[in-house]
Order: sequence, then structure tokens, then C-alpha cells
Amino acid sequence: MRRIGLLVVMAGLLTATVWAQEEYVPVSPEQAGLVPKTGTIDINAWASDADPPNNGSVESLGVGIGSGGNIIIGWEDDSGDQTMPSYLGAVWVIYKQDGTAVSAYPRAYFSSSGEPTGPQYTCAPKIKANLYGAGFGLGSWVEMLLAEEIPELFDVNTIGGDPGVTEMFPVAQPFNEDGTPEGPALAGVSDAYAERSGGIRISDWDYLSNGNIVIGGESRQQADLVDVYGGAAAGNHSIFSIVRKDGTFVKSETLVDEAKVAGSQWHGIGSTQNGFAVRWDSGGPKVRMFDNQGNPTTGNIVMSTLTGDGGYGGGGRGDGAGFHGNGKDAYVIINTGSNDLYTNGTFLACLNADGTLKWKAVASDDVPYSSSDRVDAAINEAGYVFAVWSDMSQLSLGSNIVFGRVFNPDGTPKTGTFYISERATPENYVGEARRPRAAWRDDTIAVIWEDMNNPNFDVRIVALRVFNAPTGTGIENFMLY
Repeated sequence: MRRIGLLVVMAGLLTATVWAQEEYVPVSPEQAGLVPKTGTIDINAWASDADPPNNGSVESLGVGIGSGGNIIIGWEDDSGDQTMPSYLGAVWVIYKQDGTAVSAYPRAYFSSSGEPTGPQYTCAPKIKANLYGAGFGLGSWVEMLLAEEIPELFDVNTIGGDPGVTEMFPVAQPFNEDGTPEGPALAGVSDAYAERSGGIRISDWDYLSNGNIVIGGESRQQADLVDVYGGAAAGNHSIFSIVRKDGTFVKSETLVDEAKVAGSQWHGIGSTQNGFAVRWDSGGPKVRMFDNQGNPTTGNIVMSTLTGDGGYGGGGRGDGAGFHGNGKDAYVIINTGSNDLYTNGTFLACLNADGTLKWKAVASDDVPYSSSDRVDAAINEAGYVFAVWSDMSQLSLGSNIVFGRVFNPDGTPKTGTFYISERATPENYVGEARRPRAAWRDDTIAVIWEDMNNPNFDVRIVALRVFNAPTGTGIENFMLY
């Protein structure tokens, strides 16, 4: 019995990575090579009756870093009453890297006349920065009353112009880096398509290198899977359209899945120099690559098959996953999952632009780990990757706190695991920190998360911390092509 046990232990050691061979304790960001540019910044530390309010229901975070260095942060914080202006369905603010606000009042969309619209008509923000130039943008799904403030959306929002009203549909709007609108709000589906029975939630969106925008949706127009796309059975399905910044369509509503079966998507669109990719769930996560015109360049790529590891088959529709392109030649995908070796883990993979596997790794393999309901990863132009997750198993914590780790372009770990916030460390946390999102551009990393470590508030706050990237991860004089 002893000999068998010894063999099992030895086998485990031989199959573990270098980081997992020692007792490793998470360190501070500084010890891992990240130099903080800020401490933890509370973005919406507002009272429930303030203007703007904190409604106590922060969720659906997003973050991007612009070409000029400003950081856009988005979230949802609904008040339960969608008729009230205090309902923050999908809003954003902009901060400098030193933590000072550029645009601190939460906004949603703008009308063509430049007036801000009510945030109570939006939901589920998706934040993107333009990797090919200046600018940010907000994507969300919207509902009928937004058309009263943005006339360009009226036809999409109504059946035959009036009086019938369609259900939710996806909209994205690009902004300049000071928060002023760059162009009109862009519907991700056409008038005729939106009038079909059912709603369409935004799944994700992104800028393309040719200046156009791809907008994705999880369509609940279930009959369309049969009647429009020729599937065998009705169900929710993932679609996309490509639009110009003037609102005209390059490619109208297109089904993502070559198998034409039901699936779901929440987040999951990224772009590289010559195209974009979509990550969705249909019996496990799949990825498919497209060119800038929306033509498929691969079939469905099953992540557990591509990696040869069932651990990469988690993350669901995208709640427990992150997916991003680096604007050049690679995508990063991260998800929670489990396999035979790591009972639970945060699984990280990098894909080439043609859909082949570049590398895979277990981001959380150097520390005790239980589970994380939301994870994310950022990838820079040089191919370095920053993974973030929250967990409570580190040193037997009583609450989740947020951790990160950096990987080299070949998938080897550049750092061990470190905690993100100076006020939510294994020693001094007072409340939960969870559901992080991350962005990496040039030499800057930005992390946001839902935080309960401000002693003056008993509700979740959107927290931000900004870092200089670890040395040796940037590239000088970078040009796309």
C-alpha cells in the first residue's frame, strides 16, 4: 500500500508544472513585477439616493484601454424599476491611468444631436477599445424607449413603423477618447430582422482592422434557426452582423455555427489584423474564425478537442470565460473547468489567428484553488497574457479575492500568482472581491472587479487598479503591418 501511494505521489509530481512543484504563496503585484500606477479606486462609491446612485446590484463589468492611454470602464447597476432614470442598465466612465476621471458621470448612448440618452433603456454592457486607432465603444441590448431618444433606431424598434414594438436588440456606439460620440448608435440587426418573433440579446462586439464594426447577438428568435438558417430544430443561436460607422451593413445577420444547432453566447468576440473570431457554447465551448468581410475561414473548433483536455470545455455560454484578440495575430481564451489532474482550475489557451493552438496552460496551478464563477484574460500585441480570477481557497480564505498571473508568448508562466488589490490581500480583506475583467495595451494593465472592501459601503462597488506591465513584456515601435 505504501509503495502504491508513493508511486501515485511521484506521478503527480512528474505531471505537474514547475510552479506546482513547490509550496507557493501568492505575493503582491510588486513582488511579481507589476508596478502599481494606482491604488484601488472606487468608481461608483455613491449613496443609493445620490445622483448618480449606487443601486446595490453591480454586475456585468467591462474595461478597455484606448490608444491615448485612457481607460473606459462599464457596468450594470439596475434599480429594479426600469422606468426610473436611476436604473443604470449599461453605463461607462473614463479614467486616466493616474486614477483621475476624464468623464466621471455614467453615460450610456448619445443621440445624433449629441445629447446623452437615458441609461434605463439599456442592459448588459460590452466595453471595447479600438485596437487599430483611437476610440472606445459601448455595446448593449436596448429596449423600446431608447428609440424615443435616438430616432435612427425607431424603425428597428417598431413593427412597420408603428404601433407594434419589437423586443430587445443589440446596439453599439463608438466614442472618442474624451467620451464624446464618434458616430451614431449602430443597430446590430436590420429593421425587418428585428420584427421577427422574439428578442436578440447582445453577445459581444468589436472593432475590425478595416474600420468596420462586428456586432454579435444571442438570438432568442428561436424559429429563425429553422426558418432563416435551415437548422433542424428551433432554439437560441449566435449571430453577427458587420456594420460601417454610418450604420449601413457590410454583412447582414449571419449564423455563427456551421452545424446550425442551438447554442448560447455571452461575451466572446475578438479581432486580429485580418479578421475576427467568435467563442460560443453548444455542448461545450467552440470557436470559429472569420475574415473582415464575415466569411468563415474555419469550421467549428471544439476547445476540448483542440487542446486534448476536457478542462478547456468549461465556461458555459461565456459567464465563466473570457475571449479576446490582440489586434494582430492571436486570441486568448480562459475558462473555469475541471479535469482528472486539476479537479478544478482556471484553464488558459492561446490560439493563432488561423484557429490553431499556440499553447495551453492552467493559470491557477501554482496555488490552492476551489472555483471561480467569472474569469478573464488580456493579451497584448506581443502575445503576453494576463489571467485574472477570484477564489477563496488561497490560504483558506473566508471570502473570494482577486488574483492574477502573467504568461509569456510561448505559454510559460512569467510570474506566479499574485493578488490584485492592496486592500483585498490574504491578510487584510474585509469583504468579497470577485468577477474581475482585464485589459492590456502597450505597457499598461487595467483590472476591474466587484468589490466589498470599502468599509464605508455594504454594497458592491466597481473597483479599478492600474499597473505598469512586468518588464520585458512590451514591444517597441510596434506597427500592425
